[in-house]
Amino acid sequence: MKVVIARTAGFCKGVRDAIEITMNAIQHRVKGEDICTFGPLIHNRQVLTMLGKKGVVDENLIERCAGKKVVIRAHGIPPYSRQQLHRQGATLLDATCKRVARVHAAIKRHARRGYYTIIVGDADHAEVIGLLGYTENRGAVINRPEQIDELPSHWDNVLLVAQTTQNEEVFREVEETFLKKYPNGIVKNTICDSTQERQAEVRQLCSKVEAMVIVGGLHSGNTLRLAEVARDCAIPTFHVETESDLDPQLMALYACVGVSAGASTPNWIIRDVIEFLEAITPEAGTKFRWKHILERLSYGNFYIALATALLAQIAEALTDFAGSAAFSLMAAGYAFAMHSLNIYLDQDSIELNDPGRAAFYRKWRPVFMLSSAISVLAALILAYTIGFPNFLLMLLLILLGLVYGVKLFMPAGWEKFPFKLKDIPTSKTFFVPMAWAAVCVLPYIAGGYDFRRVAYACWVIFLLSLVRTTLRDFLAIQGDRLVGKETLLVLAGEKRTAVFTVGVLLALAITALCGPLAGISSGFSFFLIAPALMYGLFLKIGSKRRLREDPLYDVLVEIVLIVAGLSAMVWNLTH
Repeated sequence: MKVVIARTAGFCKGVRDAIEITMNAIQHRVKGEDICTFGPLIHNRQVLTMLGKKGVVDENLIERCAGKKVVIRAHGIPPYSRQQLHRQGATLLDATCKRVARVHAAIKRHARRGYYTIIVGDADHAEVIGLLGYTENRGAVINRPEQIDELPSHWDNVLLVAQTTQNEEVFREVEETFLKKYPNGIVKNTICDSTQERQAEVRQLCSKVEAMVIVGGLHSGNTLRLAEVARDCAIPTFHVETESDLDPQLMALYACVGVSAGASTPNWIIRDVIEFLEAITPEAGTKFRWKHILERLSYGNFYIALATALLAQIAEALTDFAGSAAFSLMAAGYAFAMHSLNIYLDQDSIELNDPGRAAFYRKWRPVFMLSSAISVLAALILAYTIGFPNFLLMLLLILLGLVYGVKLFMPAGWEKFPFKLKDIPTSKTFFVPMAWAAVCVLPYIAGGYDFRRVAYACWVIFLLSLVRTTLRDFLAIQGDRLVGKETLLVLAGEKRTAVFTVGVLLALAITALCGPLAGISSGFSFFLIAPALMYGLFLKIGSKRRLREDPLYDVLVEIVLIVAGLSAMVWNLTH
C-alpha cells in the first residue's frame, strides 16, 4: 500500500513544551516530592501512561493537589483554579501552551473594558473552560453559526475568539454571521497556526488519496477536527489511537492512503501506523518480513558492530600501516559491548522513541548482558596481544564507556554540575564518535607509527562517526527532548544542527582531498568523498521525514559506513 504522510503530523510546539516542562520536573525531583498534573497534561493516553510510570498522575480535584508540585496542563486552566491551587500550598509549573495563553490575555484585556466574549469551540473542552474563566462571567460558547441568533442583541461590545484547535471553515462561517449581528464587534482568529496548517494539509491530501487515517486521542480536540475536515472532503476517514484500531482487511481495499496526526500524538505511534499500512497488500494484508529482519538486526546492534569493525579497516587504509583482522574484531567487540550495556541506562528516551525497541531490549536483557561481557573480555585480550600499552588504553576506554551513564560522586557544593557523563550537554553527539575514532586507531597509538598519519586517520573517522551520530539523532529527537537529553540537535535546534552537519561534511571532503596531497594519507582518502555526498543526501531526508525511515533509514545510515569500510578492506588486500 502506498502511504502519503502529512508533513505537519506529530507533536506541536505547545505539546512538546508541556512535556519538556514535566520531564524536567521529573529529572530534578527531590526525594519525597510529589508531582502531578491538574487534569490530563495532553490528550494522549499512551504518553499519559508513560508519565504515570514515572510517578506523575493527573488530578482533577484541587484538594488532592495540596502540597504537591503541580504542572498546569497545556490547555490552561481558569484563573480561579490557579488561585485555589496556590491556597492549597501547591507549587505551580505553568505548561499552558503559549498560543492558549495569548487568547487568555486577549479575553482578559477586553473583559476589563466591559466586553462580552463569544468563544467558538466545545463547551466541555478543557481549553474552552479555561478561556471562559477570563471572561468575568460575560462569556458564551458556540460551535455553529446559527447559535449567534440565540445570543442577546443588546450586547454593545463583543469579542469573538476561537478555541485554538477549532475548524477554520466553521470559524469563518461563524465570523460572517457574527459581524452581521454585531457589526462593531471585534474578531480575533485565535486558531493556532499549527492547527490551520494541519487542516489545510489534510484537505490537500484528501484530493490525492483514497482514504485518510487520522492518528491521535479519541478525545483530542485538534485530532477530532482533522477527522472532521477529512470527512467533509467526502473521503473514507479512520480516526485511530494506535495501529491496533485498524482492520487490515478493510484497509486492504485502498491502494493509496493518507496519514495525518493530532498535535499530541508521539512520532512512534504515527510511525507504527505507517509501517502497519505500508505492510498491507491489496490481496492479503500481510507484513513484509524483510523489514522485520532489518529491524531486529538494528535492535541487536549488529550494524554498529560491523560498522566499527570496518572503520578499523578505513584506519588501516588511510595510514597504509600493516593491520590485522584482530584490530577490526577488537573495535567491533568494544562498540557492541558499550552500546549494548548503555541501552539499559537510556530506557526513557528509547521508550519514548520506539517502545517496540524498548520491549525487545527488556525481553533479551540476559542475552545482551552475557554477550556484552564476552565482547569486553575479547576486546581486552585482543588489545593485550597487540601490546601492554594498547591493553591499558583499551581498559581506559571501556571504563569510560561503562561510567558514561552511571551517576558519579560529586563533592558538596558541586550539585549543580552533571552527575553523569551522559548528562553533559551534547555528550551523546560527540562522545560516541570520539570513542569510535580512538578504538579504531588504538593499535597504532603506542607502536612507533607516524603520529601525523595516526592523527589524520583518527580525525577522519571522528568526522565520519560524528555525521553518522547526528543523522541518527534526527530520528531520536522527540524522545531525547522529552527525557531532557541535551544532544546537539536538542540544544541547537534542527536548522542549526543541519547547518553544522553540512559544515562537518565539508570538513570531511576537504580533509579527504588534502590528506594525500600533504603526504599524511594514502590515496584511499579520495574514496571518502563518496560517503560525504551520501550523508549529505541522508541529511536532507532525515531532517524532513523522520517518521517513516525507521528501521530502513537507520540501516541506510550505517550501510554508508559499511560500504566505505568494505572498500577499505579491498584497498588493504590489493595494496
